[in-house]
Amino acid sequence: MKKNLDILFVNPGNRLLQFGNVSSYATIAQPLGISMLASYVRENGYSVAILDAEAEDLTPEEATERAIEYNPMLVGLTAFTTKVTSAGKIIKLIKERAPYIKTMIGGHHASAVPKRTLEEEATDFVINGEGYSPTINLLKTLTNNQNAKDFPFRGICYKKDNKIILNPPALLTDPESLTKLPLPAWDLLKMDKYRAHHWQCWNNNNPANSFALAYTSLGCTFSCNFCSVNVVYGKRGVRYLTPESFISGIDNLVTNYNIKHLELIDDTFTLNKKRVIEICDMLIERKYNLNIWCFARTNTVEDQVAERMKKAGINWVFLGIESGDDSLLKSVSKKQDIQQTKKAVEILKNAGIYVGGNYVFGLAEDNYKTMQKTLDFALELNTEWANFFVSMAYPGTKLYEDAVGKGILPKKWEQYGFFAPNSLPLPSKYLSSEEIIKFRDAAFNAYFGNKNYQDLVAKTFGEDKRNAVLKMLTKKLDRVVKPEREEIPITI
Repeated sequence: MKKNLDILFVNPGNRLLQFGNVSSYATIAQPLGISMLASYVRENGYSVAILDAEAEDLTPEEATERAIEYNPMLVGLTAFTTKVTSAGKIIKLIKERAPYIKTMIGGHHASAVPKRTLEEEATDFVINGEGYSPTINLLKTLTNNQNAKDFPFRGICYKKDNKIILNPPALLTDPESLTKLPLPAWDLLKMDKYRAHHWQCWNNNNPANSFALAYTSLGCTFSCNFCSVNVVYGKRGVRYLTPESFISGIDNLVTNYNIKHLELIDDTFTLNKKRVIEICDMLIERKYNLNIWCFARTNTVEDQVAERMKKAGINWVFLGIESGDDSLLKSVSKKQDIQQTKKAVEILKNAGIYVGGNYVFGLAEDNYKTMQKTLDFALELNTEWANFFVSMAYPGTKLYEDAVGKGILPKKWEQYGFFAPNSLPLPSKYLSSEEIIKFRDAAFNAYFGNKNYQDLVAKTFGEDKRNAVLKMLTKKLDRVVKPEREEIPITI
């Protein structure tokens, strides 16, 4: 069959698997990684398209049929662990219905467990690390010989004669080259299909689908044992875009796509004070009146920076608070304490910035008493939003390394999503997985059902938003009584 497209990138969708009966509340964000890859591939002379099954709410079967219609030489999927079930099904269906199409999968999960991914999924290739050079090398090789058997390139893992070939991870794109990358291929996406978090729109009347992602830096310098953020990059560290490069991307989003809501996906936007102020000044100068949210660490929040962020349109800041117990924070190498968190929240609120608190239940040393301390601390802080997570041993983390093979990890990849009906968090030393997730769900209801919180929402955003919270509370999460666990390998 004649080739019509060099590569089709697919963002697999599984909102129901990942979020269950609260999927209507989930944000729908652009697949930034494959949008950047698509732009890079196109700049190198290859034909490319993007199918976002997540945004279009396609089942794996529907996504497969659409993918085959493009008649691509290569299909590339990206997937975090929670979406691998859906990605794997799409790959399997492509192999059944159009075996002449080559497939590859990359992203956090594939980079964390490349060998296991090749063993478990029907894919031809796994991309380990950043996908720029591996994808180009793969396209060059397949263009010259679609039946090629050897791919001696960093970042490309594959099978040859039933043996798994694991080449070294791809080299990181250096900061100078990162800045020179073309803007993401937003034109290949249906931009009106994406929507901001519902809470992000509480302070703004602009439509939720005038939303996009952006970044000013990639990577993180910290080493929390539950975080997989640096898996694709292979090491700790931060690479920065120049402020000028960042702002050109924002100019493009505002001018060509009428974006009003923006999410900065930097793992810690506030790491470099001087740079944050420079970026904020550029945003202030442009008077775009954007509604932005970002992440910050408590020890990087300062009065002067917070005030400038607010003027730049950063209306929401999320903090990784994690626990209300100092000893637990120390046990996970968080390098912050309760007083530091209180000070950061106070500074942000004084600057007029809304605060989102991120909390984790089920850390290794957690018991009912410490989890209650975390909930009590959340109620005391009474921030404008709160996320209650459970401890998950995502592939690529120290937690995963310590837990794999012990019969305590999920059996299916979608179970790593904490909203999933069959979600299975790690047990702590003192509590079972089921006890932890039951506490998490009760904590969510306790926080959002609290009168002090509801009064804050009504006073800050209007009575209609209080009613929205009350409506949200009527959505009870479905939970499997006894979620499946990994099988324990038999050793002789």
